[in-house]
Amino acid sequence: MVTGSARGSPEPASKVAPRNVGGLDVKDGGTVTGIVRFKGAKPEAKPIQEIAGNSFCKQCYPDELPLHDDFVFGRNGDDDTLQNVLVYVSKGLGGKKFDPPKEPAILDQVGCMYTPHVVAVMVGQTLEIRNSDATLHNVMTSPRNNPPFNIGMPSQGQTLTKVFHHPEFKMNFRCFMHPWMSSYVHVLEHPFFAVTAVDGTFTIKGLPPGQYEISVLHESWLFEPTLALAKVKLAAGESKKIDFTYRPRAVAK
Repeated sequence: MVTGSARGSPEPASKVAPRNVGGLDVKDGGTVTGIVRFKGAKPEAKPIQEIAGNSFCKQCYPDELPLHDDFVFGRNGDDDTLQNVLVYVSKGLGGKKFDPPKEPAILDQVGCMYTPHVVAVMVGQTLEIRNSDATLHNVMTSPRNNPPFNIGMPSQGQTLTKVFHHPEFKMNFRCFMHPWMSSYVHVLEHPFFAVTAVDGTFTIKGLPPGQYEISVLHESWLFEPTLALAKVKLAAGESKKIDFTYRPRAVAK
């Protein structure tokens, strides 16, 4: 479904932060928190030079061009961290069924960039795609397990809603009008997931008592986790901390 308004000139929209808190608000639910750190040499993010050739997009960045956001590093205390890592329950729910969240997940287009860069939704949950720019965007994706689409969004303030019915990792969203624009959407069978913030933090709450495997996933092939999954046992109302670390991927010689 697409809705919109006439093109106008409101104040520039703010970028949307990753949703690093996920799960359910339930009594006596268990909670998993943690940090995704990064160890080793960090590659340097490059400016998106193509923006300089687009009159509308260039005016969004009068001082300096934005950086490619396929990897974003941050800090937590003395440690480097990695943003936009999907952290999710990969085993332990035993076929339990959960209703999708009523609140939509948001994917906006601000300054000719998708924001947040990584979004996670549950099967059946609404993804609300917004155009906060006063220019034409064209949202397109070619998933493996869900129907593809390619829809123009010409109006500032326009919204498009999508619901995905099959689990799928790393659905790549692009914009035909602005080829540098890229975002990833993960679709999961349950609500127990989060995407790390710039400080590497995540929280998954509302887990039923049980033993779980928690996994991580980042879009870039340049990095790999030292431990791809962690096991945790939760009692009712219990909280536990699990940390992960990514490093540069070892290249075979």
